[in-house]
Amino acid sequence: MTIRVFTRRQALAMIPAVLMLTSASAALAQGAGAIAVTQAQALPSIPGARNGGGFLTLVNHGKTDDKIVAASSPVCGHVELHTMSMENNVMRMREVETIPVPAGKTLRMQPGSGYHLMFMDLKAPLKVGETVPVTIKFAAGGHMEVKLKVEPRDKIASDASMPGKDMHGGMR
Repeated sequence: MTIRVFTRRQALAMIPAVLMLTSASAALAQGAGAIAVTQAQALPSIPGARNGGGFLTLVNHGKTDDKIVAASSPVCGHVELHTMSMENNVMRMREVETIPVPAGKTLRMQPGSGYHLMFMDLKAPLKVGETVPVTIKFAAGGHMEVKLKVEPRDKIASDASMPGKDMHGGMR
């Protein structure tokens, strides 16, 4: 094994190159600026359904708030940003203009409540094992290309209700 010893001048000269490599790889890992996706899933289609649901976990490692302002996918006519809530034992889904992604927080989009993506006018049914390409656009001007894996409904539901996880669609 060879050990190379650098002079102080040589070490200082290498710092800019090391920082450029480090920041380049960090940017790739984080997607849009300081926002990273740690889980991306879609539900398989119900027979005859023209719409589908997509769920993400986003982590904003940055110091400024951001928000999702739009999404698109080639698998459907258009993608809507939605929220779901229970009111008097009735599930209510509503389209929203934006989905907040606060600085230093994690947003979990999960079935059952909270935010999600709605794939409207599907061109073909979503099948377990496939991936759904989605482009997410943020208010700060960045965008992120993600692939949502179509998972069995019971797997996504069990992931959402695992002990120790945040409230569905909640932020921590």
